[in-house]
Amino acid sequence: MMIKFGGALIVGAPVAVLYRFQREQLAIDWREWMTDRTLQLYNSNRVYYALERDVSSSNSASTEQAPVGKIDNPDHRITEDVRTFTAFSLQLFITVVTSIIDLVSFSLILYSIQPQLFATIIGYAAFGTVATTYIGSSLLPLNFVKLRKEADLIRENAESIAFYGGEDVESKEISLRLSRVVDNKRDINRAQRNLEFFTTPYHYLIQVVPIAVVAPQYFSGAVQLGVISQSVGAFNHILNYLTVIVNQFEQLSSFSAGIERLSTFLTAMRDADPTRNITDRLLSLAAENISTESKANTDANGHSVKQSSLMQSHSIKNVCSIINLNFGGIAGSNSVLRVDVLKLLTPDNERTLIENLDLTVREGENLLIVGSSGAGKSSLLRAVAGLWTSGAGEIVRVPDDEVYFLPQRPYCALGSLKDQLLYPSTEALNPDDYPKGHHLSKAHLLRNSLTDQDLLNILTMVDLKALPYRFGDGDPFKGLNAVVDWSNTLLLGEQQRLAFGRLVG
Repeated sequence: MMIKFGGALIVGAPVAVLYRFQREQLAIDWREWMTDRTLQLYNSNRVYYALERDVSSSNSASTEQAPVGKIDNPDHRITEDVRTFTAFSLQLFITVVTSIIDLVSFSLILYSIQPQLFATIIGYAAFGTVATTYIGSSLLPLNFVKLRKEADLIRENAESIAFYGGEDVESKEISLRLSRVVDNKRDINRAQRNLEFFTTPYHYLIQVVPIAVVAPQYFSGAVQLGVISQSVGAFNHILNYLTVIVNQFEQLSSFSAGIERLSTFLTAMRDADPTRNITDRLLSLAAENISTESKANTDANGHSVKQSSLMQSHSIKNVCSIINLNFGGIAGSNSVLRVDVLKLLTPDNERTLIENLDLTVREGENLLIVGSSGAGKSSLLRAVAGLWTSGAGEIVRVPDDEVYFLPQRPYCALGSLKDQLLYPSTEALNPDDYPKGHHLSKAHLLRNSLTDQDLLNILTMVDLKALPYRFGDGDPFKGLNAVVDWSNTLLLGEQQRLAFGRLVG
């Protein structure tokens, strides 16, 4: 007997370990794929910008579509909601499969022992499932609110708050947010209490029901005492498999809330991407996942002209007129930018910023735009970049790889000082830097790096010569590869000069 037990242990232990290992490995691989795919969809065709600005892109031939609603906490949805979905989905699938296998086995046993008890368990499980779903229905919206409120975070503005001395005001705002989370948690706690008023006696009755059904036959001598024990054991096993919803209702309600948040996010990304159709699967990529998906056209003189399909499909609210943005410059001239009869509206179409604007900028020319705050200076650049498209008229300019835009607010990416100077280009990038199946969206921005000495010369040109020495302990080449939180380390003026360094590079 011990030899058989030892043999079973030698065979069974590795199987059990490898089963758990492969299950976790599958969950990790699934999460990696789904997170990367979601990030690709989020970053393609400036979907992230459309969601942030409450802008909607039309996905079909339809000229009218409601705007995409504000999506709260996209970072939390990409990380935590995807993690919860993949982990619990796999767990639920395995639970259901194993339950079905065991359910069939024990059902045959119970039916052969006591058919009447088998019918009783079906009715008892159905009653418990329906009652639990009805009583606990309030948990789904409460868990949805919980996920949103616990993901809400304030932005870091430590220095500005310190200058203003606004600690008390910030503490008040944080306290208000905390109170909302606490109130929501109390509501969930009350809903769980009401649910447990039913589930607790429901589970205790499991021990009594099979005995009550079989007892009359035992006292009449129709069955032996061992039959009661077998019936109770089989009854408990079957009921446990039939009442998965009852046993895991709280986890299922949280899971359902996460699915709803994730589905809303994926749907909003699809609707905000002009290269995707409303019938596309939520996680499907466009045929060519290029940020400004372009179609090649030929003008009358045979010159190649690119027209952004991202701009062709925009339709916001009931306004069908859009700004037509063409890439490729003006054939037969040295113009790099031409604006024809431009009418520019705010993304919500509530205010007209610019009307009947015509201008042409040729190679070697400089153009200074002046005006009061709110006159539309930055908005015009957004239109030229293709970020704002509400309005009418035409903008013709050189392609993206021949133009560089500097935003008003400087941005420091994650990475080294060298990465800051090269952003958004990079010195080296290959598919191995991404999960399997990732598609690079802007291949034309990937170029070989300038030499380290070239980068040091650029820093000198923008009066940041000391920067690599400071972060490289006196070695400027080491400082180029230093990785720090540049947004919180550099002064605002230094960040602005660093941004100009990107333009020089």
